[in-house]
Amino acid sequence: MMEKTLLLIGCGQLGAALGQHFLAKGWRVVGARRNVAALPPGFEALPLDFRAPQTFAGLRDVAADYVLVTLTPGARSAEAYKAVFELGFEGVLQALNTSALKRVLFASSTSVYHHNDGSVVDENSELAPTSYSGRSVLAAEQLLQASGLPATVVRFGGIYGGESLRLAERVRAGQCAPLEPPHFSNRIHRDDCVGVLRHVLEQSEAGAAVAGCYLAVDNDPAPIAEVHQWLAQQLGVPYQVDHGYRHMAGSKRGSNRRLRDSGYEFAYPDYRVGYAEVLARAPEG
Repeated sequence: MMEKTLLLIGCGQLGAALGQHFLAKGWRVVGARRNVAALPPGFEALPLDFRAPQTFAGLRDVAADYVLVTLTPGARSAEAYKAVFELGFEGVLQALNTSALKRVLFASSTSVYHHNDGSVVDENSELAPTSYSGRSVLAAEQLLQASGLPATVVRFGGIYGGESLRLAERVRAGQCAPLEPPHFSNRIHRDDCVGVLRHVLEQSEAGAAVAGCYLAVDNDPAPIAEVHQWLAQQLGVPYQVDHGYRHMAGSKRGSNRRLRDSGYEFAYPDYRVGYAEVLARAPEG
């Protein structure tokens, strides 16, 4: 059996975890990122900087079977997003060695949806983002679709888990969302993010039908105030509303029906199960 090659472009936490899974299965794993010193042991290093097109040439030497692209802007500005998600990504796509390519996976975001009325969204919902980040992420999706490469876009909700206790810290500090009007939020545990990417890749490798887009959120698009209330109870602190609270995303309820119909089973199907795991791993206090 010929060795499979997985190329991880961006290779942050999600890419590293996915790569470690397939490295253990005997695959060749290539991590392409600016700081290659941060790659896990066993990964082949490929220096890549989305703001430096001269670094793209190394991609032509990697005949990957599968490519995962996870992009980070480096700064919260329209210029930074455009430089990476539009200009940089376009150059990367043009530089890819496609001689053995079976599928490109692109980690996208629910920021591509404009909805703010609590409505249900899925893979076929209208896309008209109003934020600069959402517009650039959507532009990246469109660049990939226009490339003609076999590709799957995975639109992740708010990612939590791992070492991050940011939401719990906000609740402990009394920075909770108001109960009314309800503002629906969508989230997914980091382990399920990796699980979804692994599922799509393995389905493709097995020759199963793989969709061009999946909405990856858990089973419970709950109001963010409900999540804050539950966390306050678990932490044993009062639920204190921050009347200056600003929502980070529009109010919408993501449907993961297509993903679940494809056979994926969530390890953390709702925020209660997911945040219970996060809190259980947290140090005392």
